[in-house]
Amino acid sequence: MKNIVRSLLPLTLLMALGVAAAQTPAPVLSTETDTDGKPLPFGRPPYKAPETPLGSGPYKAIMATDDALPAHVLYYPKDIAKAGKLPIIAWGNGACVNAGNRFRYFLTEISSHGFLVIASGVMAPVSMEVGPQENPAVRPAGSPAPPKKAANTGAPKGSPPTTAAQLTEAIDWAIKENSRKGSKFYNRLDVTKIAVAGQSCGGGQAFSVAGDPRLATAAFFSSGGGGAGQSGSESPYAKIHTPVLYLTGDVEHDIAYQSGISGYQGIDKYPVFSAWKEKLTHIGTYGQPDGGELGKLADAWFSWQLRGDQKAAKIFKDPDCTLCKDPTWHVSKKNID
Repeated sequence: MKNIVRSLLPLTLLMALGVAAAQTPAPVLSTETDTDGKPLPFGRPPYKAPETPLGSGPYKAIMATDDALPAHVLYYPKDIAKAGKLPIIAWGNGACVNAGNRFRYFLTEISSHGFLVIASGVMAPVSMEVGPQENPAVRPAGSPAPPKKAANTGAPKGSPPTTAAQLTEAIDWAIKENSRKGSKFYNRLDVTKIAVAGQSCGGGQAFSVAGDPRLATAAFFSSGGGGAGQSGSESPYAKIHTPVLYLTGDVEHDIAYQSGISGYQGIDKYPVFSAWKEKLTHIGTYGQPDGGELGKLADAWFSWQLRGDQKAAKIFKDPDCTLCKDPTWHVSKKNID
């Protein structure tokens, strides 16, 4: 009898531990303020574990990490096989913040339409998963610059920023995984359809690697790159060789408005679509469910450029494009129609 009791103890203990693990409570976080007590404009979504399939697309997507790519966070359809070959998008965060889960819901939304998205930054605390939160002040043209202060990213103090090199690293890794037997992405990726994109500082990082010959498109959200006023082979825009998307807020609410305009003006040879929205701020709609309107527009651009979706193309293409008819959006484009 004693032997029977002893043999049952490990099983009983394992069952108890399993119940305890299953009942681990979700993180308790304020739904209205960030970790430093500042208001969250869009509130905090209910906690969802990384492996929870999310997004409004046909291929609900999850968030994950990979030991071979520790400085990044991955977003991809839970059922990869059903999604067909996945185009690849390397993403740079606003404020170059070292948190690959900062834009979780925006990037999950894109991925749920059949993409592998690789965001620069480690898997930071769940409190980071609310998108950018503090809108930088927009100063009138010609006014003196305010004293420089550290950006309120919500990242742990001392956390190093991400780098442009991480975008290239993400692309290199994805291409290798596509050909590595045993990888979950083996022959599951479309390595001829690759994009770089980013918001604000991350958009600047994306611009710096936009000359990569492997790219099929680039997208800059509240960002524009540099080199306004330069032309010819000396212009930083001369390296652009793909269709480009620029989306910003208006001149009164988005500190990157002029950067977006300059970026559009700097590109002549390739298709470029630029639009700004009235009253849209620099922090955009990334913190809204599924990334809000910008999540839908990002998905549409990538679905058109990387998956050939002609229904998505109508949002940007032709004189009567969806955004062209929206009175809150102001559109400029070259070589698109």
